[in-house]
Amino acid sequence: VVSTQSTEAVVSTQSTGDFEGQKMAEILQYVILGVFGIAGFIWGYLCESFEQTFYVVSVGSLVASLVVLPPWPAFRKNPLPFHHSEAPVKPKVIQKKKKN
Repeated sequence: VVSTQSTEAVVSTQSTGDFEGQKMAEILQYVILGVFGIAGFIWGYLCESFEQTFYVVSVGSLVASLVVLPPWPAFRKNPLPFHHSEAPVKPKVIQKKKKN
């Protein structure tokens, strides 16, 4: 049995971001991947191991995914106004009179 409150809470949450949120998420993704890429390169150079570089960049990809992919409230501050849908209009059927 599903309670009414839990279904209303799920339905009321907006799961899409807006254009400003998408822009912010894209910039965050580039910054996170860039920082981890540079840090991974430096760490791998110091350790003389490409494997270490790969690990650091992989962690950066995971962090970027956790920050950018979920629909966080910070990405939904500027919702788009949508028009309410109107009831569909049924077309009138015009019958032609038969000629005798």
